[in-house]
Amino acid sequence: MSEEKLPRAAFAGLFVANGAAMLGLGIILPILSPYMERLGATGFVVGLVFAGYALARGILGPLVGRISDRIGRKRILAGGLLAYAALTPFYPAASSVVVVAGLWFLQGAASAMVTPIAQSYIGDITPEGREGEVMNLFYVSLFSGVAVGPFLGGWLADHVSRSAPFYAMGAAALLALVCVLVALPGGTPPGPEAEGGEGSEPGTREVLGSVLRDRPVRGILAYITTRGFYRWGFNSFFPLFAIRAAALSRSQVGLLLSGYMLTGSVLQYPLGRLADRWSGCRAGFVAVGGLLAAASMAAVPAAHRLWTLLVLVLAMGVFSAVSRASVVAVRTERGRRYGQGAVTGIYTAGLSAGQVAGPVGFGAVVPVLHIAGAFEVGAAAGILGTAAAWWLLRGYGRPPSR
Repeated sequence: MSEEKLPRAAFAGLFVANGAAMLGLGIILPILSPYMERLGATGFVVGLVFAGYALARGILGPLVGRISDRIGRKRILAGGLLAYAALTPFYPAASSVVVVAGLWFLQGAASAMVTPIAQSYIGDITPEGREGEVMNLFYVSLFSGVAVGPFLGGWLADHVSRSAPFYAMGAAALLALVCVLVALPGGTPPGPEAEGGEGSEPGTREVLGSVLRDRPVRGILAYITTRGFYRWGFNSFFPLFAIRAAALSRSQVGLLLSGYMLTGSVLQYPLGRLADRWSGCRAGFVAVGGLLAAASMAAVPAAHRLWTLLVLVLAMGVFSAVSRASVVAVRTERGRRYGQGAVTGIYTAGLSAGQVAGPVGFGAVVPVLHIAGAFEVGAAAGILGTAAAWWLLRGYGRPPSR
């Protein structure tokens, strides 16, 4: 294990900033689809709107990540958070689904400048041999923010006003911006491992092409793309399922989504350390966690009570954390070779591709097979993607630490 120290001030500042930004996103998750339904959106249109957020991230992710490898992360982070906050006051005034769709698309573009760049920064400062531990500790901020957000958003919508969650999202983004400006040094991050000496720095297209040809990267892309598909489809339609089939309130829907995220948050750090200690078993961790998470989602349509649904979403959170801990460790290791921004950008694009296809695909399936059928289709996609990831990742990693 490396004795290199982690810069604590920068880590702490990004930890708080990322948590605040993700809190803001989580706040509106349980209310956005019902909000659009009140504006006249069909299930398919709801899926299209959710897909727009991921589409913007997917388009910008690789390019913004590569730019951050060259010019530094801080300015991009600050710009993304400022845009994030500036957009939120326009939601309560939206009079049509088209306006909401446009705002959500721009929110996705701003997000491409925030979470992937923050993760790239953490990758820059992570000591070698501690990829799973440090990156998964950072993920605690991400999942803690999204865990608390849905419950808070549902409570605000039920007890304050329908507009309150949107204003709360903007306030959270401003808090994150202050943390970035105060805690992070500027400057350009360390670049990828040089392969050809001085004067031979490859161009953006060459670097991104090399990332896509890398077998371990393809493995984590197979996992994250299909996971994005079923997870974002689930996020889009689960609130409608829970309200209609289980007669839950918006606060209860927020509680379920918060429980799912909170479970991942609690387990992320210990599972990250396990991924470092048993790095040769990462393919197995991805396979076991991915298969069981998809199976848990497949069982959701049979549940119509709050506590049964809670058990299933908590199981999804546990098994997803098992896979994710190893996936982000592999991503951080490959980032040292090609550049953290480039690898994280490609990873974000893969996730976003699944997130685009998920809501749209679920929205297309719902009129034919209903929401329950869409969940089953999503689970099947998750199982296939997990199998492909295991095949591409098998044999990757170091021997177990002693």
